[in-house]
Amino acid sequence: MTFPAVVADRAVEVTKVAGATVAAHFGDPGREYEAARHGVGLAHRSRRALFRVSGSDRCKFLQALLTSDVSGLERGEGQASLFLDTKGHVRGVLDLWAEDDAVLAGCDVGFVESVLPDLGRYVLAADVSIEDRRDHETVIAVHGAESEDSLSGAGLPIPAEAPHAHIAGTIAGAKVRFARTPDLGTLGVEVHVPTGAIDDVWAALEEAMRDFVPVYVGWNIAEVLRVEAGITSFGREINGEEFPQEARLDEAIDYKKGCYLGQETVARIHYRGQVKRVLSGLRAEFPLTTGAKLISSDNEVGRVTSSAVSPRLGPIALAYVRREQSEPGAALSVRVDDEDLGIARVVSLPFDDSY
Repeated sequence: MTFPAVVADRAVEVTKVAGATVAAHFGDPGREYEAARHGVGLAHRSRRALFRVSGSDRCKFLQALLTSDVSGLERGEGQASLFLDTKGHVRGVLDLWAEDDAVLAGCDVGFVESVLPDLGRYVLAADVSIEDRRDHETVIAVHGAESEDSLSGAGLPIPAEAPHAHIAGTIAGAKVRFARTPDLGTLGVEVHVPTGAIDDVWAALEEAMRDFVPVYVGWNIAEVLRVEAGITSFGREINGEEFPQEARLDEAIDYKKGCYLGQETVARIHYRGQVKRVLSGLRAEFPLTTGAKLISSDNEVGRVTSSAVSPRLGPIALAYVRREQSEPGAALSVRVDDEDLGIARVVSLPFDDSY
């Protein structure tokens, strides 16, 4: 994925995250956070990848593999979906957007690199083509409470209000796609941009929204927003060992549709049982460490999967916690290298201001 020149020039720190180049921050994380929540924030989604499924059998193909009901999707519509293994574990969390002749999917780069080839093995003799779009499209996020007003004020199209609605538009002579996705962790839309036009589109987008003073948002704050919203991340909360119900991904499952990969296990958990652990939020008075053990009565009951320091909430984290200890208010000791660092409290997801 092409890294926009203007982002590289303005970034105070550029780093690597799982092999992808990211702008860590732009010098004022507090300002980035406020813009992404309450104003207008612009972010390059370095870890975001797109792939395209086309061919006359595309919907039948996806219907047989994914957890959502793809059969009725019309142009401009979309939905969340999951790709599972045969045992019902989550291998990928996807955003789907239907076009006239294809279904576009948004995911983490890691999914495209390590899981997409497995998805392709199910094509067999079907009229289906799967195209990795990383060399062709780059993703910009327009964050914040004023993001929609800034776009409409610039005369740019706004998708319908449905969670995965999308609409085509033109910026700087390039055809782009404005797409809604809960994956942003805040209000806003993604803009899918032809890679060769990324610098021109970024500059034109910033100029068009200048009355709202858009602020560049780096990876660090994007991660804070993700954790606050309780959104899973590939390689952290999603490692191919989690059931959807553990990761609180039930909304991406249509329990009434026909067979799909992993359905039997997922349906059995839904109708007859429950999972032993569940994704939970944590708050503490000290920084939480990814990988830290969570202890109750001297027994390990969970582990931290993602951590951040929120300008609004302080130290927060996501963790898988045993169901019995996952009720909001539960006090868990945080242990790193056999040292107990203090107490973290379980809170509901997404995070709010209460403690």
